[in-house]
Amino acid sequence: MATLQFNHIARETSDVARLAGFYEAVLGFERVPSPTYSGFQVAWLRLPKSPDVLLHLIERDPAAAPEAVGPGAAGAPPSQLPRRHHLAFSVADYDGFVTGLKARGTELFEKTQPDGRTRQVFFFDPDGNGLEVTSSSGTEDK
Repeated sequence: MATLQFNHIARETSDVARLAGFYEAVLGFERVPSPTYSGFQVAWLRLPKSPDVLLHLIERDPAAAPEAVGPGAAGAPPSQLPRRHHLAFSVADYDGFVTGLKARGTELFEKTQPDGRTRQVFFFDPDGNGLEVTSSSGTEDK
């Protein structure tokens, strides 16, 4: 069996520029060269400290499938995200990151793991995709 490496996460969106701007401004992603397609927009992003993992934002094809309804779009609060689908990242300056979210008016939910050290904040991107940012660099989640 072949050994796999993680390559990218793809998210479809109705507004590539808006979603890319969010990931750049809030989570520190940077744009990398991406293909140019006729008929739809894309943005390829990466985190500077994780250059081998990409986030591909792809303009949704309205003719192919109905718009996905994410947990945020359905009105679920961020407090439900620890047990729902989400992308997770870690950050060294957790308090500064949360302060930035609050300054943007982002609805969020914070919790601390039973170990008392690992702090987490859960929130949604503009398309209703769940996100977590944790104070730990480990893989513990939920």
